[in-house]
Amino acid sequence: MANKLATETSPYLLQHQSNPVDWYPWGEEALSLAREQNKPILLSIGYSACHWCHVMEHESFTNVGIAQLMNENFINIKVDREERPDLDQIYQNVALAMTQGGGWPLTVFLTPDLKPFYGGTYFPPEDKFGRPGFSKLLKALSEAFRNDRAGVLENSNRLSDFIADSEKVAFSIPLSLEVGKFPGKTDLQVLVEPLLENLDWVNGGFGGAPKFPNPMLLAFLWRFGSLADLTKAQDAAVFSLTRMASGGIYDHLGGGFHRYTVDATWSVPHFEKMLYDNALLLKLYAEVLLEVHLETKGAPTASPSESEKDLYLKVLEETAGYVMREMTAPNGGFYASQDADSEGEEGKFFVWGPSDLAQEVVAKRLTETEAKVFQLRYGVSEQGNFEHGKTVLYVATHIAHIAKLSALSEAQVLSALESAKSKLLAIREERVKPGLDNKILTGWNGLMISGMLWAAQALKQNGKIEIAKKIEVAAIRAFEFIRKNLLSTATANEVGRLFSSFQAGKGKGNGFLDDYAFMAMAALDISRFALDSKTSQKYLTYCNQWISAVLTHFKDPQAPGYYFTSDDHEALIQKPKSIFDQAIPNGTAVALSCLQALAALDFQGNRSKYELEVDGQLSQLFKAAERNAYGLGELLSVYLLKIVGPATVSGPDAGLLCLHPYVFQQPVTSVSSGPVSLGGDSGKFIICHEKTCSLPIASLDHAVHLLNETLRF
Repeated sequence: MANKLATETSPYLLQHQSNPVDWYPWGEEALSLAREQNKPILLSIGYSACHWCHVMEHESFTNVGIAQLMNENFINIKVDREERPDLDQIYQNVALAMTQGGGWPLTVFLTPDLKPFYGGTYFPPEDKFGRPGFSKLLKALSEAFRNDRAGVLENSNRLSDFIADSEKVAFSIPLSLEVGKFPGKTDLQVLVEPLLENLDWVNGGFGGAPKFPNPMLLAFLWRFGSLADLTKAQDAAVFSLTRMASGGIYDHLGGGFHRYTVDATWSVPHFEKMLYDNALLLKLYAEVLLEVHLETKGAPTASPSESEKDLYLKVLEETAGYVMREMTAPNGGFYASQDADSEGEEGKFFVWGPSDLAQEVVAKRLTETEAKVFQLRYGVSEQGNFEHGKTVLYVATHIAHIAKLSALSEAQVLSALESAKSKLLAIREERVKPGLDNKILTGWNGLMISGMLWAAQALKQNGKIEIAKKIEVAAIRAFEFIRKNLLSTATANEVGRLFSSFQAGKGKGNGFLDDYAFMAMAALDISRFALDSKTSQKYLTYCNQWISAVLTHFKDPQAPGYYFTSDDHEALIQKPKSIFDQAIPNGTAVALSCLQALAALDFQGNRSKYELEVDGQLSQLFKAAERNAYGLGELLSVYLLKIVGPATVSGPDAGLLCLHPYVFQQPVTSVSSGPVSLGGDSGKFIICHEKTCSLPIASLDHAVHLLNETLRF
């Protein structure tokens, strides 16, 4: 018999509807029941694509004996972290306090007044991996709640204080928004140097296993290197991007990046694909390509080699193609994620063995040459690099060496390889696919809209016009879907407010800070690249609308940083606020970037108001950045924007010049004469920087040169 999750819309919650556990969704029914029965709450937080969430469900939540222990002693609440990131942000600190690590599934035990008294992540059914068995834990905690209530309450108060103190430690700055001293190039370079020292110069990226992309920190290094002419910082970003694009974290057949790798070498991934990872990496690969493109117009050529540029273009084209093919709903919105598992096995959909290729040769769906070239290029071997002798594809052999081994020309190798990939992708489509989480999340869609737009510009500037147009259309279509379906009706006193997700045909949940900040940036990016002023103005209006909502509903009047939840959100044991990046950029940092752009554009006369807001925030937050640069890549990029100052461009075709994240289009009343190619002439441009504007510039090349000169320390 189905439990209380059967009427929910979240794919993750619906995965648990047939468990013998009496699951409730988070809500007043479950919370009231805990108070009325004076029972502790077992709060389980996860998401649809989470492998270890599936493991814990299979081992424990479908186990009748364990379910009985849960049902008799606890009110059991299941939460989709993508629906309720506020709850996840609050209670993740419990796992951090008790295990020095967080993650999912998150398992937290609460008193009826929602204070945590114990928590962790995955628990096996019996003692294993140095973790207590879940059965044993359930018995011990339920007994403690009955017989040692004073001890439980003491622990809950201590953990609640820890959660509150975690935020104070993160900020640990005066509760004031007075404008103070701003950092300069030297202050930022002090933070850059240890980042470069700690980069993995063998494999790229930061840290060991498991290894995550961390695009916010890589973007900061790339931008700082560009602005400060620090080649090593640019090299750090490029080296990492190249290693990722060559490794198993990238899906070489279907495009797109997996969440992370279980090793330090980007070889074997945890196979789920998240919308946000692909959005952020699309933007970063595109940004590197676009800056190289601009710099070749008058400044020294930046870091990537010609082969790396080709690799990055392929990543953009294939990843955007994957998003349009597999992650786009018929209504235009972007889906949340794809699972790691299919047919009960992690990664089964993605891996190959020599016998798989041989089978396709026998079936005459692949030629022997195609199979050989594919096998050499992507390291498909008898021993494999994954379970059951299968191989996670990675770039194993250079094209020139394959040509030598195969007695083919390089052109023939490339042709055979592309043919093999196309055929094998179609063959892979016949396999049982991993599960799809078809929620449409507002903030994640904002990230992907930006990522797709940046990818389109990079492809366009490198001659791939047709695919670039398709990508732009997909991005604008997603934006319009969000605007039409996830924005409440405006009232006499306020413009419409954002919902956080779209499920079962309607918007759901109050918008969070990230929803407003990421959609504001998406609108700013559409405005930035628009080829006519009317369009640019239209989307700047949306950007301003959502940033105004941040200032109205999320601002802390006493301290820097914006709250994650709005002033009319459900009351919880804490109002979460953070300035640190997680898997996605920090919402406060993204909002501050938008504010700086709107101030530079003096949009709707808000220059002074927005400048004051930015100055008050940034003058205080740098103290936190000095203590922990690793978690503040997005905020550090905001300081770069502040130091070099946003540049604005006006004139027909101004969008063609806005190919750097610190350059924005200033809408004017003139009508665009239509797109032109970089290198030709267009109408007159005016470039403004730090409240000083250039004389009209007739040549696009000259305008690019001036921007190159402007965007330096």
